[in-house]
Amino acid sequence: MNPFFVFSNPLNDMLEGFKDLSFRVSGPLISSLTVMAIVAIVAIIVGIMARVHDPMKPEKGLLSLATGFVEYLEDWGENLMGRKPGNWTGYFLGLFAYLFLAFIWSITGFPSVIDTLIMPLALSLVMFILIQFTGLRYSKWKYFHRYIEPIPIFLPINLITMWTPIISTTLRMFGNALAGSVVIGLLNWALKNLSVAIFSGMAAAFPGTGLDNPAAIFLAPIPVAIFNLYFGLFSGYIQTLVFASLNGVWIAGEMPEQDPMGEVRQITRPGGEQPQA
Repeated sequence: MNPFFVFSNPLNDMLEGFKDLSFRVSGPLISSLTVMAIVAIVAIIVGIMARVHDPMKPEKGLLSLATGFVEYLEDWGENLMGRKPGNWTGYFLGLFAYLFLAFIWSITGFPSVIDTLIMPLALSLVMFILIQFTGLRYSKWKYFHRYIEPIPIFLPINLITMWTPIISTTLRMFGNALAGSVVIGLLNWALKNLSVAIFSGMAAAFPGTGLDNPAAIFLAPIPVAIFNLYFGLFSGYIQTLVFASLNGVWIAGEMPEQDPMGEVRQITRPGGEQPQA
């Protein structure tokens, strides 16, 4: 086996690498890097297509899909954040693409990305940094006043609760992904044993015993594939939407409120009537 392709925890590999000054790449890390490479390559291709596209002609193919997705994210971000997302559209575009692919990556048969704890933790840390950066950007030094509200004695409690977004989103994402893997694993094990029990006569005609027998997988492929599609596609989309929505809500909470629509700000012309609110 290639020593650079080992199926273990990326965090544990990193810590062990510091001890013996070696470098090992785990299966989930390779999967994550592959997903990022796919997102980057597709983004580069779309960017090149957009640059050479004639704006007087309708968009087609991949460029049309990318444009529709960006428009959808702009509308979604505006409804969620209460304002035009602006540059945040690019962040949500990358987040949606990476996270959804990471959830469905196990369908390919390669090691899963999200059911390794360090991957959801890394995404939650990025979200936490963006939330704090947004707060500092708009509130300046007043940002730190929140930690002594309503009175300074609440400082220790506020410092502890500030980490809540990291903990809650990490455990939610990791728990849902791991639960899907566990359910699929248990279903696969149960169907293998049931297949051997039902088709014992067929199993006797093949070499091997128990779960090593080819007849053990007779009942497993179709149900396992259906559950894998459910936990990968449907559940993956829901978890991606929930995590992105929490990102948008918490980031928007650090921004100043905009003027409400419909507020009367017209200047009364000489001889005109005062506009009614």
